[in-house]
Amino acid sequence: MKSTQWSIILACIAVFIASCSNKKTRMIDEVNIIPNPQSITMNEGHFILTSETTVNIDKERFAPTLLKQYLKEISTSTEDAITLKCDITSKSNSIIVTFDPKMEDEAYNLNISSNKITIKASSDAGAFYALQTIKQIIPSDLNGCQQIAFPCLKISDKPAYKWRGYMLDVSRHFFPIENLYKVVDEISTLKLNRFHIHFADDQGWRIEIESYPELNRIGSWRVDYINTDETKSNWWGRPVQKEGEKATYGGFYTKKQLKEFIKYAQAKNIEIIPEIDVPGHSQEILASYPFLSCFPEKKYHVATGGVAKDNTICPSNPKSYEFLDTVIGEVAEIFPSKYIHIGGDECNKSNWNSHTECKNFMHKHHLKDAHELQSYFIKEVEKIVNSKGKQLIGWDEILEGGLSPNATVMSWRGEKGGIAAAQQHHDVIMAPNYANYLDLKQGQPNYEPNLGYSKCLLSTCYNYKVIPNNLSPDQAKHILGVEACLWTESISDWSKYEYMTYPRLFAVAENGWTDEKNQNFDNFIKRLRVQLKKLDKKQMRYAKSVFNPRINHHGVGDKIMIELGAELNTPEIHYTLDGTTPTVQSPLYKKPIALDETKTIKAGIFNDGKLLGDIIEDQFNVHKAKKAKVINLDTANNTKQKVKTEILTDLSYGLLDFRGDNHWCTFNKDMNIELQLPNTTNVSKVNLATLQFTHQTYYMPISVSIEASTNGKDFKKIGFLDCKKQALVQGREIKHLSIPCKASDVKYIRIHAQNIGKIPEGHSKSGRQAKIKIDEIVVL
Repeated sequence: MKSTQWSIILACIAVFIASCSNKKTRMIDEVNIIPNPQSITMNEGHFILTSETTVNIDKERFAPTLLKQYLKEISTSTEDAITLKCDITSKSNSIIVTFDPKMEDEAYNLNISSNKITIKASSDAGAFYALQTIKQIIPSDLNGCQQIAFPCLKISDKPAYKWRGYMLDVSRHFFPIENLYKVVDEISTLKLNRFHIHFADDQGWRIEIESYPELNRIGSWRVDYINTDETKSNWWGRPVQKEGEKATYGGFYTKKQLKEFIKYAQAKNIEIIPEIDVPGHSQEILASYPFLSCFPEKKYHVATGGVAKDNTICPSNPKSYEFLDTVIGEVAEIFPSKYIHIGGDECNKSNWNSHTECKNFMHKHHLKDAHELQSYFIKEVEKIVNSKGKQLIGWDEILEGGLSPNATVMSWRGEKGGIAAAQQHHDVIMAPNYANYLDLKQGQPNYEPNLGYSKCLLSTCYNYKVIPNNLSPDQAKHILGVEACLWTESISDWSKYEYMTYPRLFAVAENGWTDEKNQNFDNFIKRLRVQLKKLDKKQMRYAKSVFNPRINHHGVGDKIMIELGAELNTPEIHYTLDGTTPTVQSPLYKKPIALDETKTIKAGIFNDGKLLGDIIEDQFNVHKAKKAKVINLDTANNTKQKVKTEILTDLSYGLLDFRGDNHWCTFNKDMNIELQLPNTTNVSKVNLATLQFTHQTYYMPISVSIEASTNGKDFKKIGFLDCKKQALVQGREIKHLSIPCKASDVKYIRIHAQNIGKIPEGHSKSGRQAKIKIDEIVVL
C-alpha cells in the first residue's frame, strides 16, 4: 500500500529534479489505473522517462509487433514529447520486457525502480497489458514537459475473467471501417480482449458474401429514415420502405477490409467475434432472398426501423440450412476467431405457427411447439458452425426448447438465462441488459439525450456482480466473463456512440479484469476523473451523468417539495432558485426545498470549488388549479381512473421513464374531466404534458378543448388546440401542450382531450386502441 509519507517524499523529489535538470519534468504523485490492478505497492524513489529511455524486448519470445506497440503508443501518449528507441543491450534507463513461463497467459508483473522499468509476462497479451498500464500512468497534462517522473512501484496483475468483451451493432448504424479501428484502440487500453460485432440484423447486412451477392446488393441498403435529432426517439415509428423508394443508406465491409482489420486487432490482443442473427431479426435476408421465408410470396424490404414480425427464416425449408452452411462457411474463412455468434434472440414464431409446412415439420420430428422448433433450428446451425471448426454463441433465447450440445450462452435478459445455462454446464458470458447495455439512458431520462430506452446508471454497471450467488463453485467456472453491448437504434453518428459508451465501458472493463474484493465505487470515481481528462484531451464526448444532480419532487398540499440527490456518495450540491447559474457561493443543499410559487431550480455538483458535471435545471409550476377537485365525466370508458384523477392537480409532474411513476394518469379513450378550482380566478392559459410513447400504445390527444364556468352549470368554450398532425408522429417523448385561454371569474374548467382511437395502419401497434397519459393540468 502507498506510504503515508509518500506525498512528502514526492515533493522533495520534485524540488530535486527541478534543480538538477534544465528540462521540464512532470511529476506523477498518484497512480489512477482502470481497471484497478490486482496488487499495487508504492515504493520510494522515481524513474525518469525521457527520449533517452530505451526499450528492450525479448524478440525470441514476443511478437515483433510488440516492440512497435511500445515505441508508438508511449510516443503517442506523450504527444511525441518523448520518443523511445530500441536497444537490446541497455540495462539502465530502460523498459525491459522479459519472458516468464511460470506466469498465467494474460498476467504481467510491472516493477518500476529508479533506473529501469521491468516487465515480466508469459505472453504477448500480458506484455501488452503492462504497456496499457504504463500509458494510463502517463498524465494527460504534460504541458510541454519532456520528462516524466514515474513513482517507483510494483504491480502484480492478471484478469479475473477470460472474456472481457464489447459489442457494437453496425447493422442499425453502419460505421465506416476506420471507426472500428478507433474502437479497437480504445478498448485495448482498457484491457478488453473481445470485440463482438453485430454484423447482420433486420436493418442491414454488413459482410461481403460472394456466394449470395444479393445480401450486399439489396440486404446492405435501406431507405434513409434516420433520425439525427437526439431529442427525438422514433425507432419504432419510422416509415417503412414503399414501392419506388430508393435504398441509399448502408454499406458493407469487404473481405479484404475485414482481414486487414482483424490483423490490426490481433496485434492488440483483441479477438473479433462476428455475429449473424438468425432465425429472427432476419428481414434483410428475406429482402435479399424471399424463398428463405415461410411466405415467399410476400414482398420484403430491409427494415428502416424497429420490426417485430415477418422477419424470420423458415426452419422447415432445407434451403435455409444450405444458405447458412455457405454463408457461415464464408464468415468462418474471414474470421479466425474460435466463436461465431448466431443470435437466436427475439424470434417471432407466429409465421411458423401458421405455416402448414412448419406444422407438418414439427409433427414429423416430434416437436411439441415452436420453441422446440427453434431449438431444432439452432442445433442444426450449431452443427454447421462446428463443421467450420468454430463454436456457437447465442443469446439466452437459445435455451428455449432445449439447448444445443456445445453452445455458449450470452445472457442478456438479466441473469436468469446465464444461471440456467451454467447449471446445465454450458459456458456463459454475462451481458445483462440492466447493467451492461450501453444503449440505455445513464441518468434521469428527463435530463438526458433521448437516446435508448430504459436506464442503466454507471453505478449499476459498476456494482454488477458477475457471478450470481446461487451458482455452486463448479457451476461458476462456466462464467467466462462479461460483455458491454451498444445497440445503435438511436445512434446516428460517432458523437452519440462516444456519449453512450463512456464512461460506462470503464466500469465493465473493471468488472471483467479486477477481482470483486478490489472494487470500490468511490475509488473508481476518483480514478475515473483522471482518465476522463484523457478523453477530454482527445476531444471525445462522454456522459457526465454520474456527476450530475438528480432532481426529485412531489406535491405536498399547496407546495412542491424538491429533493436533490446524486449517484455519488456525499455529493456537494449547490443550487439557485433566482435564475442564476449555481457556483460554490450558492446555497448548499442540505434538506428538501419547499416551493410555494413557480420557480426554476438549477443545481450542480462541485468538488474543490469546481463544477464536476453539468448544471441541471427544471421549472416547477405552482399554479391556480393546485389541489383542485377533479371529476371524471366519462367513467364508463375510464373506470380505472375514478380515484386516480386527483393526481392531475397534486403538483406532481410525470417523468419520461413512466414505469413505476405514479404521477401519470391513464385514459383508455377520451379524457373528459372537470376541475373545481379552490378559488375564482382569471385564466390565460392551460398547460398539460402528455406522453407520446406510440410503441406502448400511448398517443397524445388529437385535440384539446377547454370550457369555463362561474357557476358550474353554464360553460363557455375558451380554448382549443388541434394537435392531430403531432399525434400521428410515432416516437417516445413528453409533449408539452399549451392552450391559450381568456376568461374571467372562472371557478370550473372542463377539459376534453380526444383520443386518436384505433391506431392507424403502418404504426407499430396498428389496430389496437390508443391510450392517453396526462400528468398535471396546469392553469395559469
